[in-house]
Amino acid sequence: MSIISVEEALFRLGDEKLNHSITEIDLEKAKIGQDLIYFGRTVRDGKKSKRISSYFVCTDCHNMSKEFEDITSQDPSERLVYAKKNGLEFLPGSTLWGIYNRTSFYNDDYVRKYGDLVDDARNSLENSTQLCAKYCSSGRNLEDWELEGIMHYFKKNQLMIKDLNLSEDNRSLLASYQNLSDPERTKLISAIKAEYVEGYAATFLETMPRDKRKYGEGGDVENGKTIYEKSCMYCHENKRVTYLHLDQGKLSGKMFWRNIKSYNDRSLYQIIRHGTYSKAGRKQYMPHYTEEKMSDAQLNDLVAYIKLIAKKK
Repeated sequence: MSIISVEEALFRLGDEKLNHSITEIDLEKAKIGQDLIYFGRTVRDGKKSKRISSYFVCTDCHNMSKEFEDITSQDPSERLVYAKKNGLEFLPGSTLWGIYNRTSFYNDDYVRKYGDLVDDARNSLENSTQLCAKYCSSGRNLEDWELEGIMHYFKKNQLMIKDLNLSEDNRSLLASYQNLSDPERTKLISAIKAEYVEGYAATFLETMPRDKRKYGEGGDVENGKTIYEKSCMYCHENKRVTYLHLDQGKLSGKMFWRNIKSYNDRSLYQIIRHGTYSKAGRKQYMPHYTEEKMSDAQLNDLVAYIKLIAKKK
């Protein structure tokens, strides 16, 4: 029973189908979806397809694998520990692993950034993917065949019962689901859904006032180093995604440190919480980090590391 998908298990118990449910994975379509997610284009009918975006691909902001030891967690400190342990990046977007099983997208404060655009996206995986392709990626709307391929790739990477920390008692009940009463089935559905995240929270924070900033005092330098390497340098090393090059040298450290008390887009306190916006001539904007993706304590850790490489400590 552990080898079946979460979707199939819930359906057997009488739960409603996902509104983006796919009955059977088409591996050719899933391969197209994989190409689009990793490279922003694919080969179709012997020709390269048009890039979704000239500036970003999905993996610039999203990991494609599990991000927490406990997949019900949304704690950024646990996320950082898991990233360090498993060689993952520490990115502003939620992982796309298991997104097929989610029912809520662009939650909470994302309305502040995208306004009415989130209305059609919040309860639709297809619409949320389109929103990401056109607006988050500074790209274009996906064609039907592209969206279909991505949906099949998401289906291929759906959650399985074996991925959940389901109790042995509940696994046994699931194995004999035909014999369960309706109340027992309803209870088991709830128990299964409690073992994964159906929609990630998103709390937008304002730039921390100067009198609240610790400027690295008491910060964990090793955590800060990990964040810098797995977040900042992931996009900025050798200008991989953006115009600004960063490394672990003194010049990068000093650039941040001399702006640390300001409210401009080279102050870590500003850029982490607000990012930047796409504009003509500079479409490679920086996404911001919500509270759930980087805590204030982690921001202080990052500042502590910047202080170190700037030779201020």
